[in-house]
Amino acid sequence: MAANSAASLLSVLRPCRILSTGIHLPPAVDSTTIEKAHGLPEGWSLKHSGVSVRHQVINENVADLGAKAGQHALENAGLSLSDIDVLITAGGSFDQIIPSQAALTLAMMPGGEDARCEAFHINTTCLSFVSAFALAADKLQLPGVKYVLVVASEVASKNIGPENWETLTLFGDGAAAMVLEYTEDPNCGLVTHMHKHYTEGIRSAQIPGGGASKCFADYPFSSELHHFQMDGRELLRLTLKYLPGFMEDFFKKGGTTWPEVTWTIPHQASKTGLGIIPKLAEIAPAQVVNILEHSGNCISASIPMGIHELMSNDKIQSGDTVLLCGTSAGYAIGSLLYQHG
Repeated sequence: MAANSAASLLSVLRPCRILSTGIHLPPAVDSTTIEKAHGLPEGWSLKHSGVSVRHQVINENVADLGAKAGQHALENAGLSLSDIDVLITAGGSFDQIIPSQAALTLAMMPGGEDARCEAFHINTTCLSFVSAFALAADKLQLPGVKYVLVVASEVASKNIGPENWETLTLFGDGAAAMVLEYTEDPNCGLVTHMHKHYTEGIRSAQIPGGGASKCFADYPFSSELHHFQMDGRELLRLTLKYLPGFMEDFFKKGGTTWPEVTWTIPHQASKTGLGIIPKLAEIAPAQVVNILEHSGNCISASIPMGIHELMSNDKIQSGDTVLLCGTSAGYAIGSLLYQHG
């Protein structure tokens, strides 16, 4: 019997159920193409970033990807956009500053011109989907809210410069979505959620330019200001420093332990980061969803892509628990524990 299945159900804080998922990926780009184009040694990407294939947009934007993933999730649920009470878009990518990415995505969806649902955007960078899941679960506790559509869509390739081989080969574009529904089943839903910031790492992952402090009018484009900057070693140091204590507090709050969790879906941050999870958690590698090699790091879309991987293969059964966890720019750590019913 799976860990935390019917024999050992946890106490659910916010009843809700993952009804369906959806995904949309732009064309695939293999690592040899990137390596040849930028003069990298053959095999460098797979060895150092752990990525052999990622996806990159040609003509699509963030809203295009998100709208298609959202529609896929709706079709898998047997619903239309008119059934949705709340739309939450999630991610660090955006097509324009105003209006909200939620409005842009909604407008691209079939029936979007007639939709009147509440719609808003969440940006906690790589943890945006986890934050949106928690907010969606909260929304479903309100009268009259039955279905929430959460869409995580990311276009990382537009802000990645060739000067940093690690980021150049690591990141991919893509979108994934989830329909979350209200349920009266007290054993299905959000068990616990925790998100903490450690501003010691505020400069470890950033795009310094383009905002009010360094606007384009005063700071013309430069790779130092407007390409994504990441210090992978510093992020790993912060993770090793803070993650063990964070997870200990998280599981105490949830009333369980990591080895008892059925599935762990981490943000696909890096090859090294994914490699330490089974050892830290004391779980089998097969319990950790690892899609990095064939999708790259898709920022906030990575975790729902992992959920879609399990759901589309019928790997999440009633009573199973699913841990969503990761880190984000800022520096932050976040986790959410969901129990399926």
